Amino acid sequence: MAFNNSILIGAIIVCALLSVAGFSGSENQAAPPRLERDSAVAPPAQPLKLAATVEQNEVTIGEWIVITLTFTNTTADKMDIIKPMLDIDSVSFLIKPAGIKKFVHSAITPSAYEHNPGQLDRISLAAGAQVQEAFKLPAATLGLWEITAYYQGSNKLFSAEPLKITIVPPKSDKPEKPTDGELIAKIETSKGTMKCRFFFNDAPNTVLSFLRQSKKGFYDNLTFHRIMKGFMIQGGDPNGNGSGGPGYCIKGEFNAHRHLRGTLSMARSSQNPPIPLDNDSAGCQFFICHDAAPKLDNQYTAFGELVEGTDVLDTIANIQTGPNPGNPKEMSKPMENVFIKSISLEFREMPSNK
Repeated sequence: MAFNNSILIGAIIVCALLSVAGFSGSENQAAPPRLERDSAVAPPAQPLKLAATVEQNEVTIGEWIVITLTFTNTTADKMDIIKPMLDIDSVSFLIKPAGIKKFVHSAITPSAYEHNPGQLDRISLAAGAQVQEAFKLPAATLGLWEITAYYQGSNKLFSAEPLKITIVPPKSDKPEKPTDGELIAKIETSKGTMKCRFFFNDAPNTVLSFLRQSKKGFYDNLTFHRIMKGFMIQGGDPNGNGSGGPGYCIKGEFNAHRHLRGTLSMARSSQNPPIPLDNDSAGCQFFICHDAAPKLDNQYTAFGELVEGTDVLDTIANIQTGPNPGNPKEMSKPMENVFIKSISLEFREMPSNK
C-alpha cells in the first residue's frame, strides 16, 4: 500500500548509514550486533555503564512493561552521546518470549528515508553523571519474557543484564483461571466494531509497534482515508491523506501469512521501480483486506486478522468514493468521514489443551 505523494530522496546513502548502525540487514535478524575484538587483547574498561530495572516482574497481558534504563559515565571526562530513545542507533531491546523465536524491538527515527545518526538529539554526561530514561513495552503474549536492553549511541555497543518478566492472564473470578489465551484488539469505528487477533510469532516488532500506538491513543479519531471495494480499506494516517507517519519507521517483517479477506497488514512507501529501504518504511498506516489480494503476499507485513466485524468491513468498503487527490486515476477517497473511534485491548481465553 503506497503512501500518497511520498518523495524518497537519498535512500541509497541512508541504506549505507543504516548498515553501519548495526541493526540493518534481514528483517528476520534476531540478535544484536557483535563487537569484534582481537582475542589476544584484554577488553578495555567500559566507559559507559548501562543498567536496567523493571517496575514489576509480573505484568498482566495487555498492560505496560515499564523498563528504566540508567546510563552512567564512569570516566573522568565529559561524554557526548545520542539521547536514549527507541532507535537502531540508540536503544533496542532483544526479547525472548517463552516458546517464541527471539527478536529485536526497535525503530528507525525519524524515518527510514530521512534517518541520519548525526541528526539525532545528543546529550552530554559530566564525569560520573547519570541519566535515566523509561521505556514502555506492551505485554503481548503470556509466559516468561527475557528482555535485554542494548545501547549504541556512543562509540561502542553496551548492554544491560537481562530482565525476566512473567506475563500473566487478567485476574478472574472464575473457579478455573485461564491458562492460555491471546490478546485481541477491539477497533471501534464510526460504522461499528471490528476485532482482530495478531500474528505475533511472525511479525513481533510490527505487533508491538501497533499495540504501543493503540495503547497511547494514537489511532483515536483517525480516518480511513483510502477505500477500495473488493481490495482494502486503509487508515491510521495522522494527516488523513496518506502522507503521514508516527515519526519513525519499523523494519519489514514479511512472512508466510497470505493477504486474505480480513487480513491486517502494514502500508509502506512504494516507488516504481522500488528503491532501497522501501521494505522498512512502515510506520502507523495499516489496511484491512476486503478480499484476497495475493499480489501483496510477502510484499507487505501481514500482522493480524479479523475475528469479528466482517460486516463492518463490508459497510466501510461499500462507502461511495471519488478521485484520490494524490492519484486522480484512483477512485479511493471516501465521500463521507469514516473514522476509528478508539482501539482497546482485551484478553481472549483459549482451551488449555490447545
